[in-house]
Amino acid sequence: MTPRQYEHARAELGWTHERMAEALGVSIRTEYRYGSGETEIPESVARLLRLMVRVRLTKSIPMFDRLVKELQG
Repeated sequence: MTPRQYEHARAELGWTHERMAEALGVSIRTEYRYGSGETEIPESVARLLRLMVRVRLTKSIPMFDRLVKELQG
């Protein structure tokens, strides 16, 4: 996943950088690095984002926070 695709996914989900970092279980600094291209986006993160966009998993879904916590382990 390219940084441009990453930012597109974030926009599709309607998330802030802070919300994206929380959902991915990374620091806000790492999240910014993914978007800027400074840090390569791990394949596991790319797959998760593609899945979330595909099923339109947004914070408006009532079970969102529970699902995110389960994904984080």
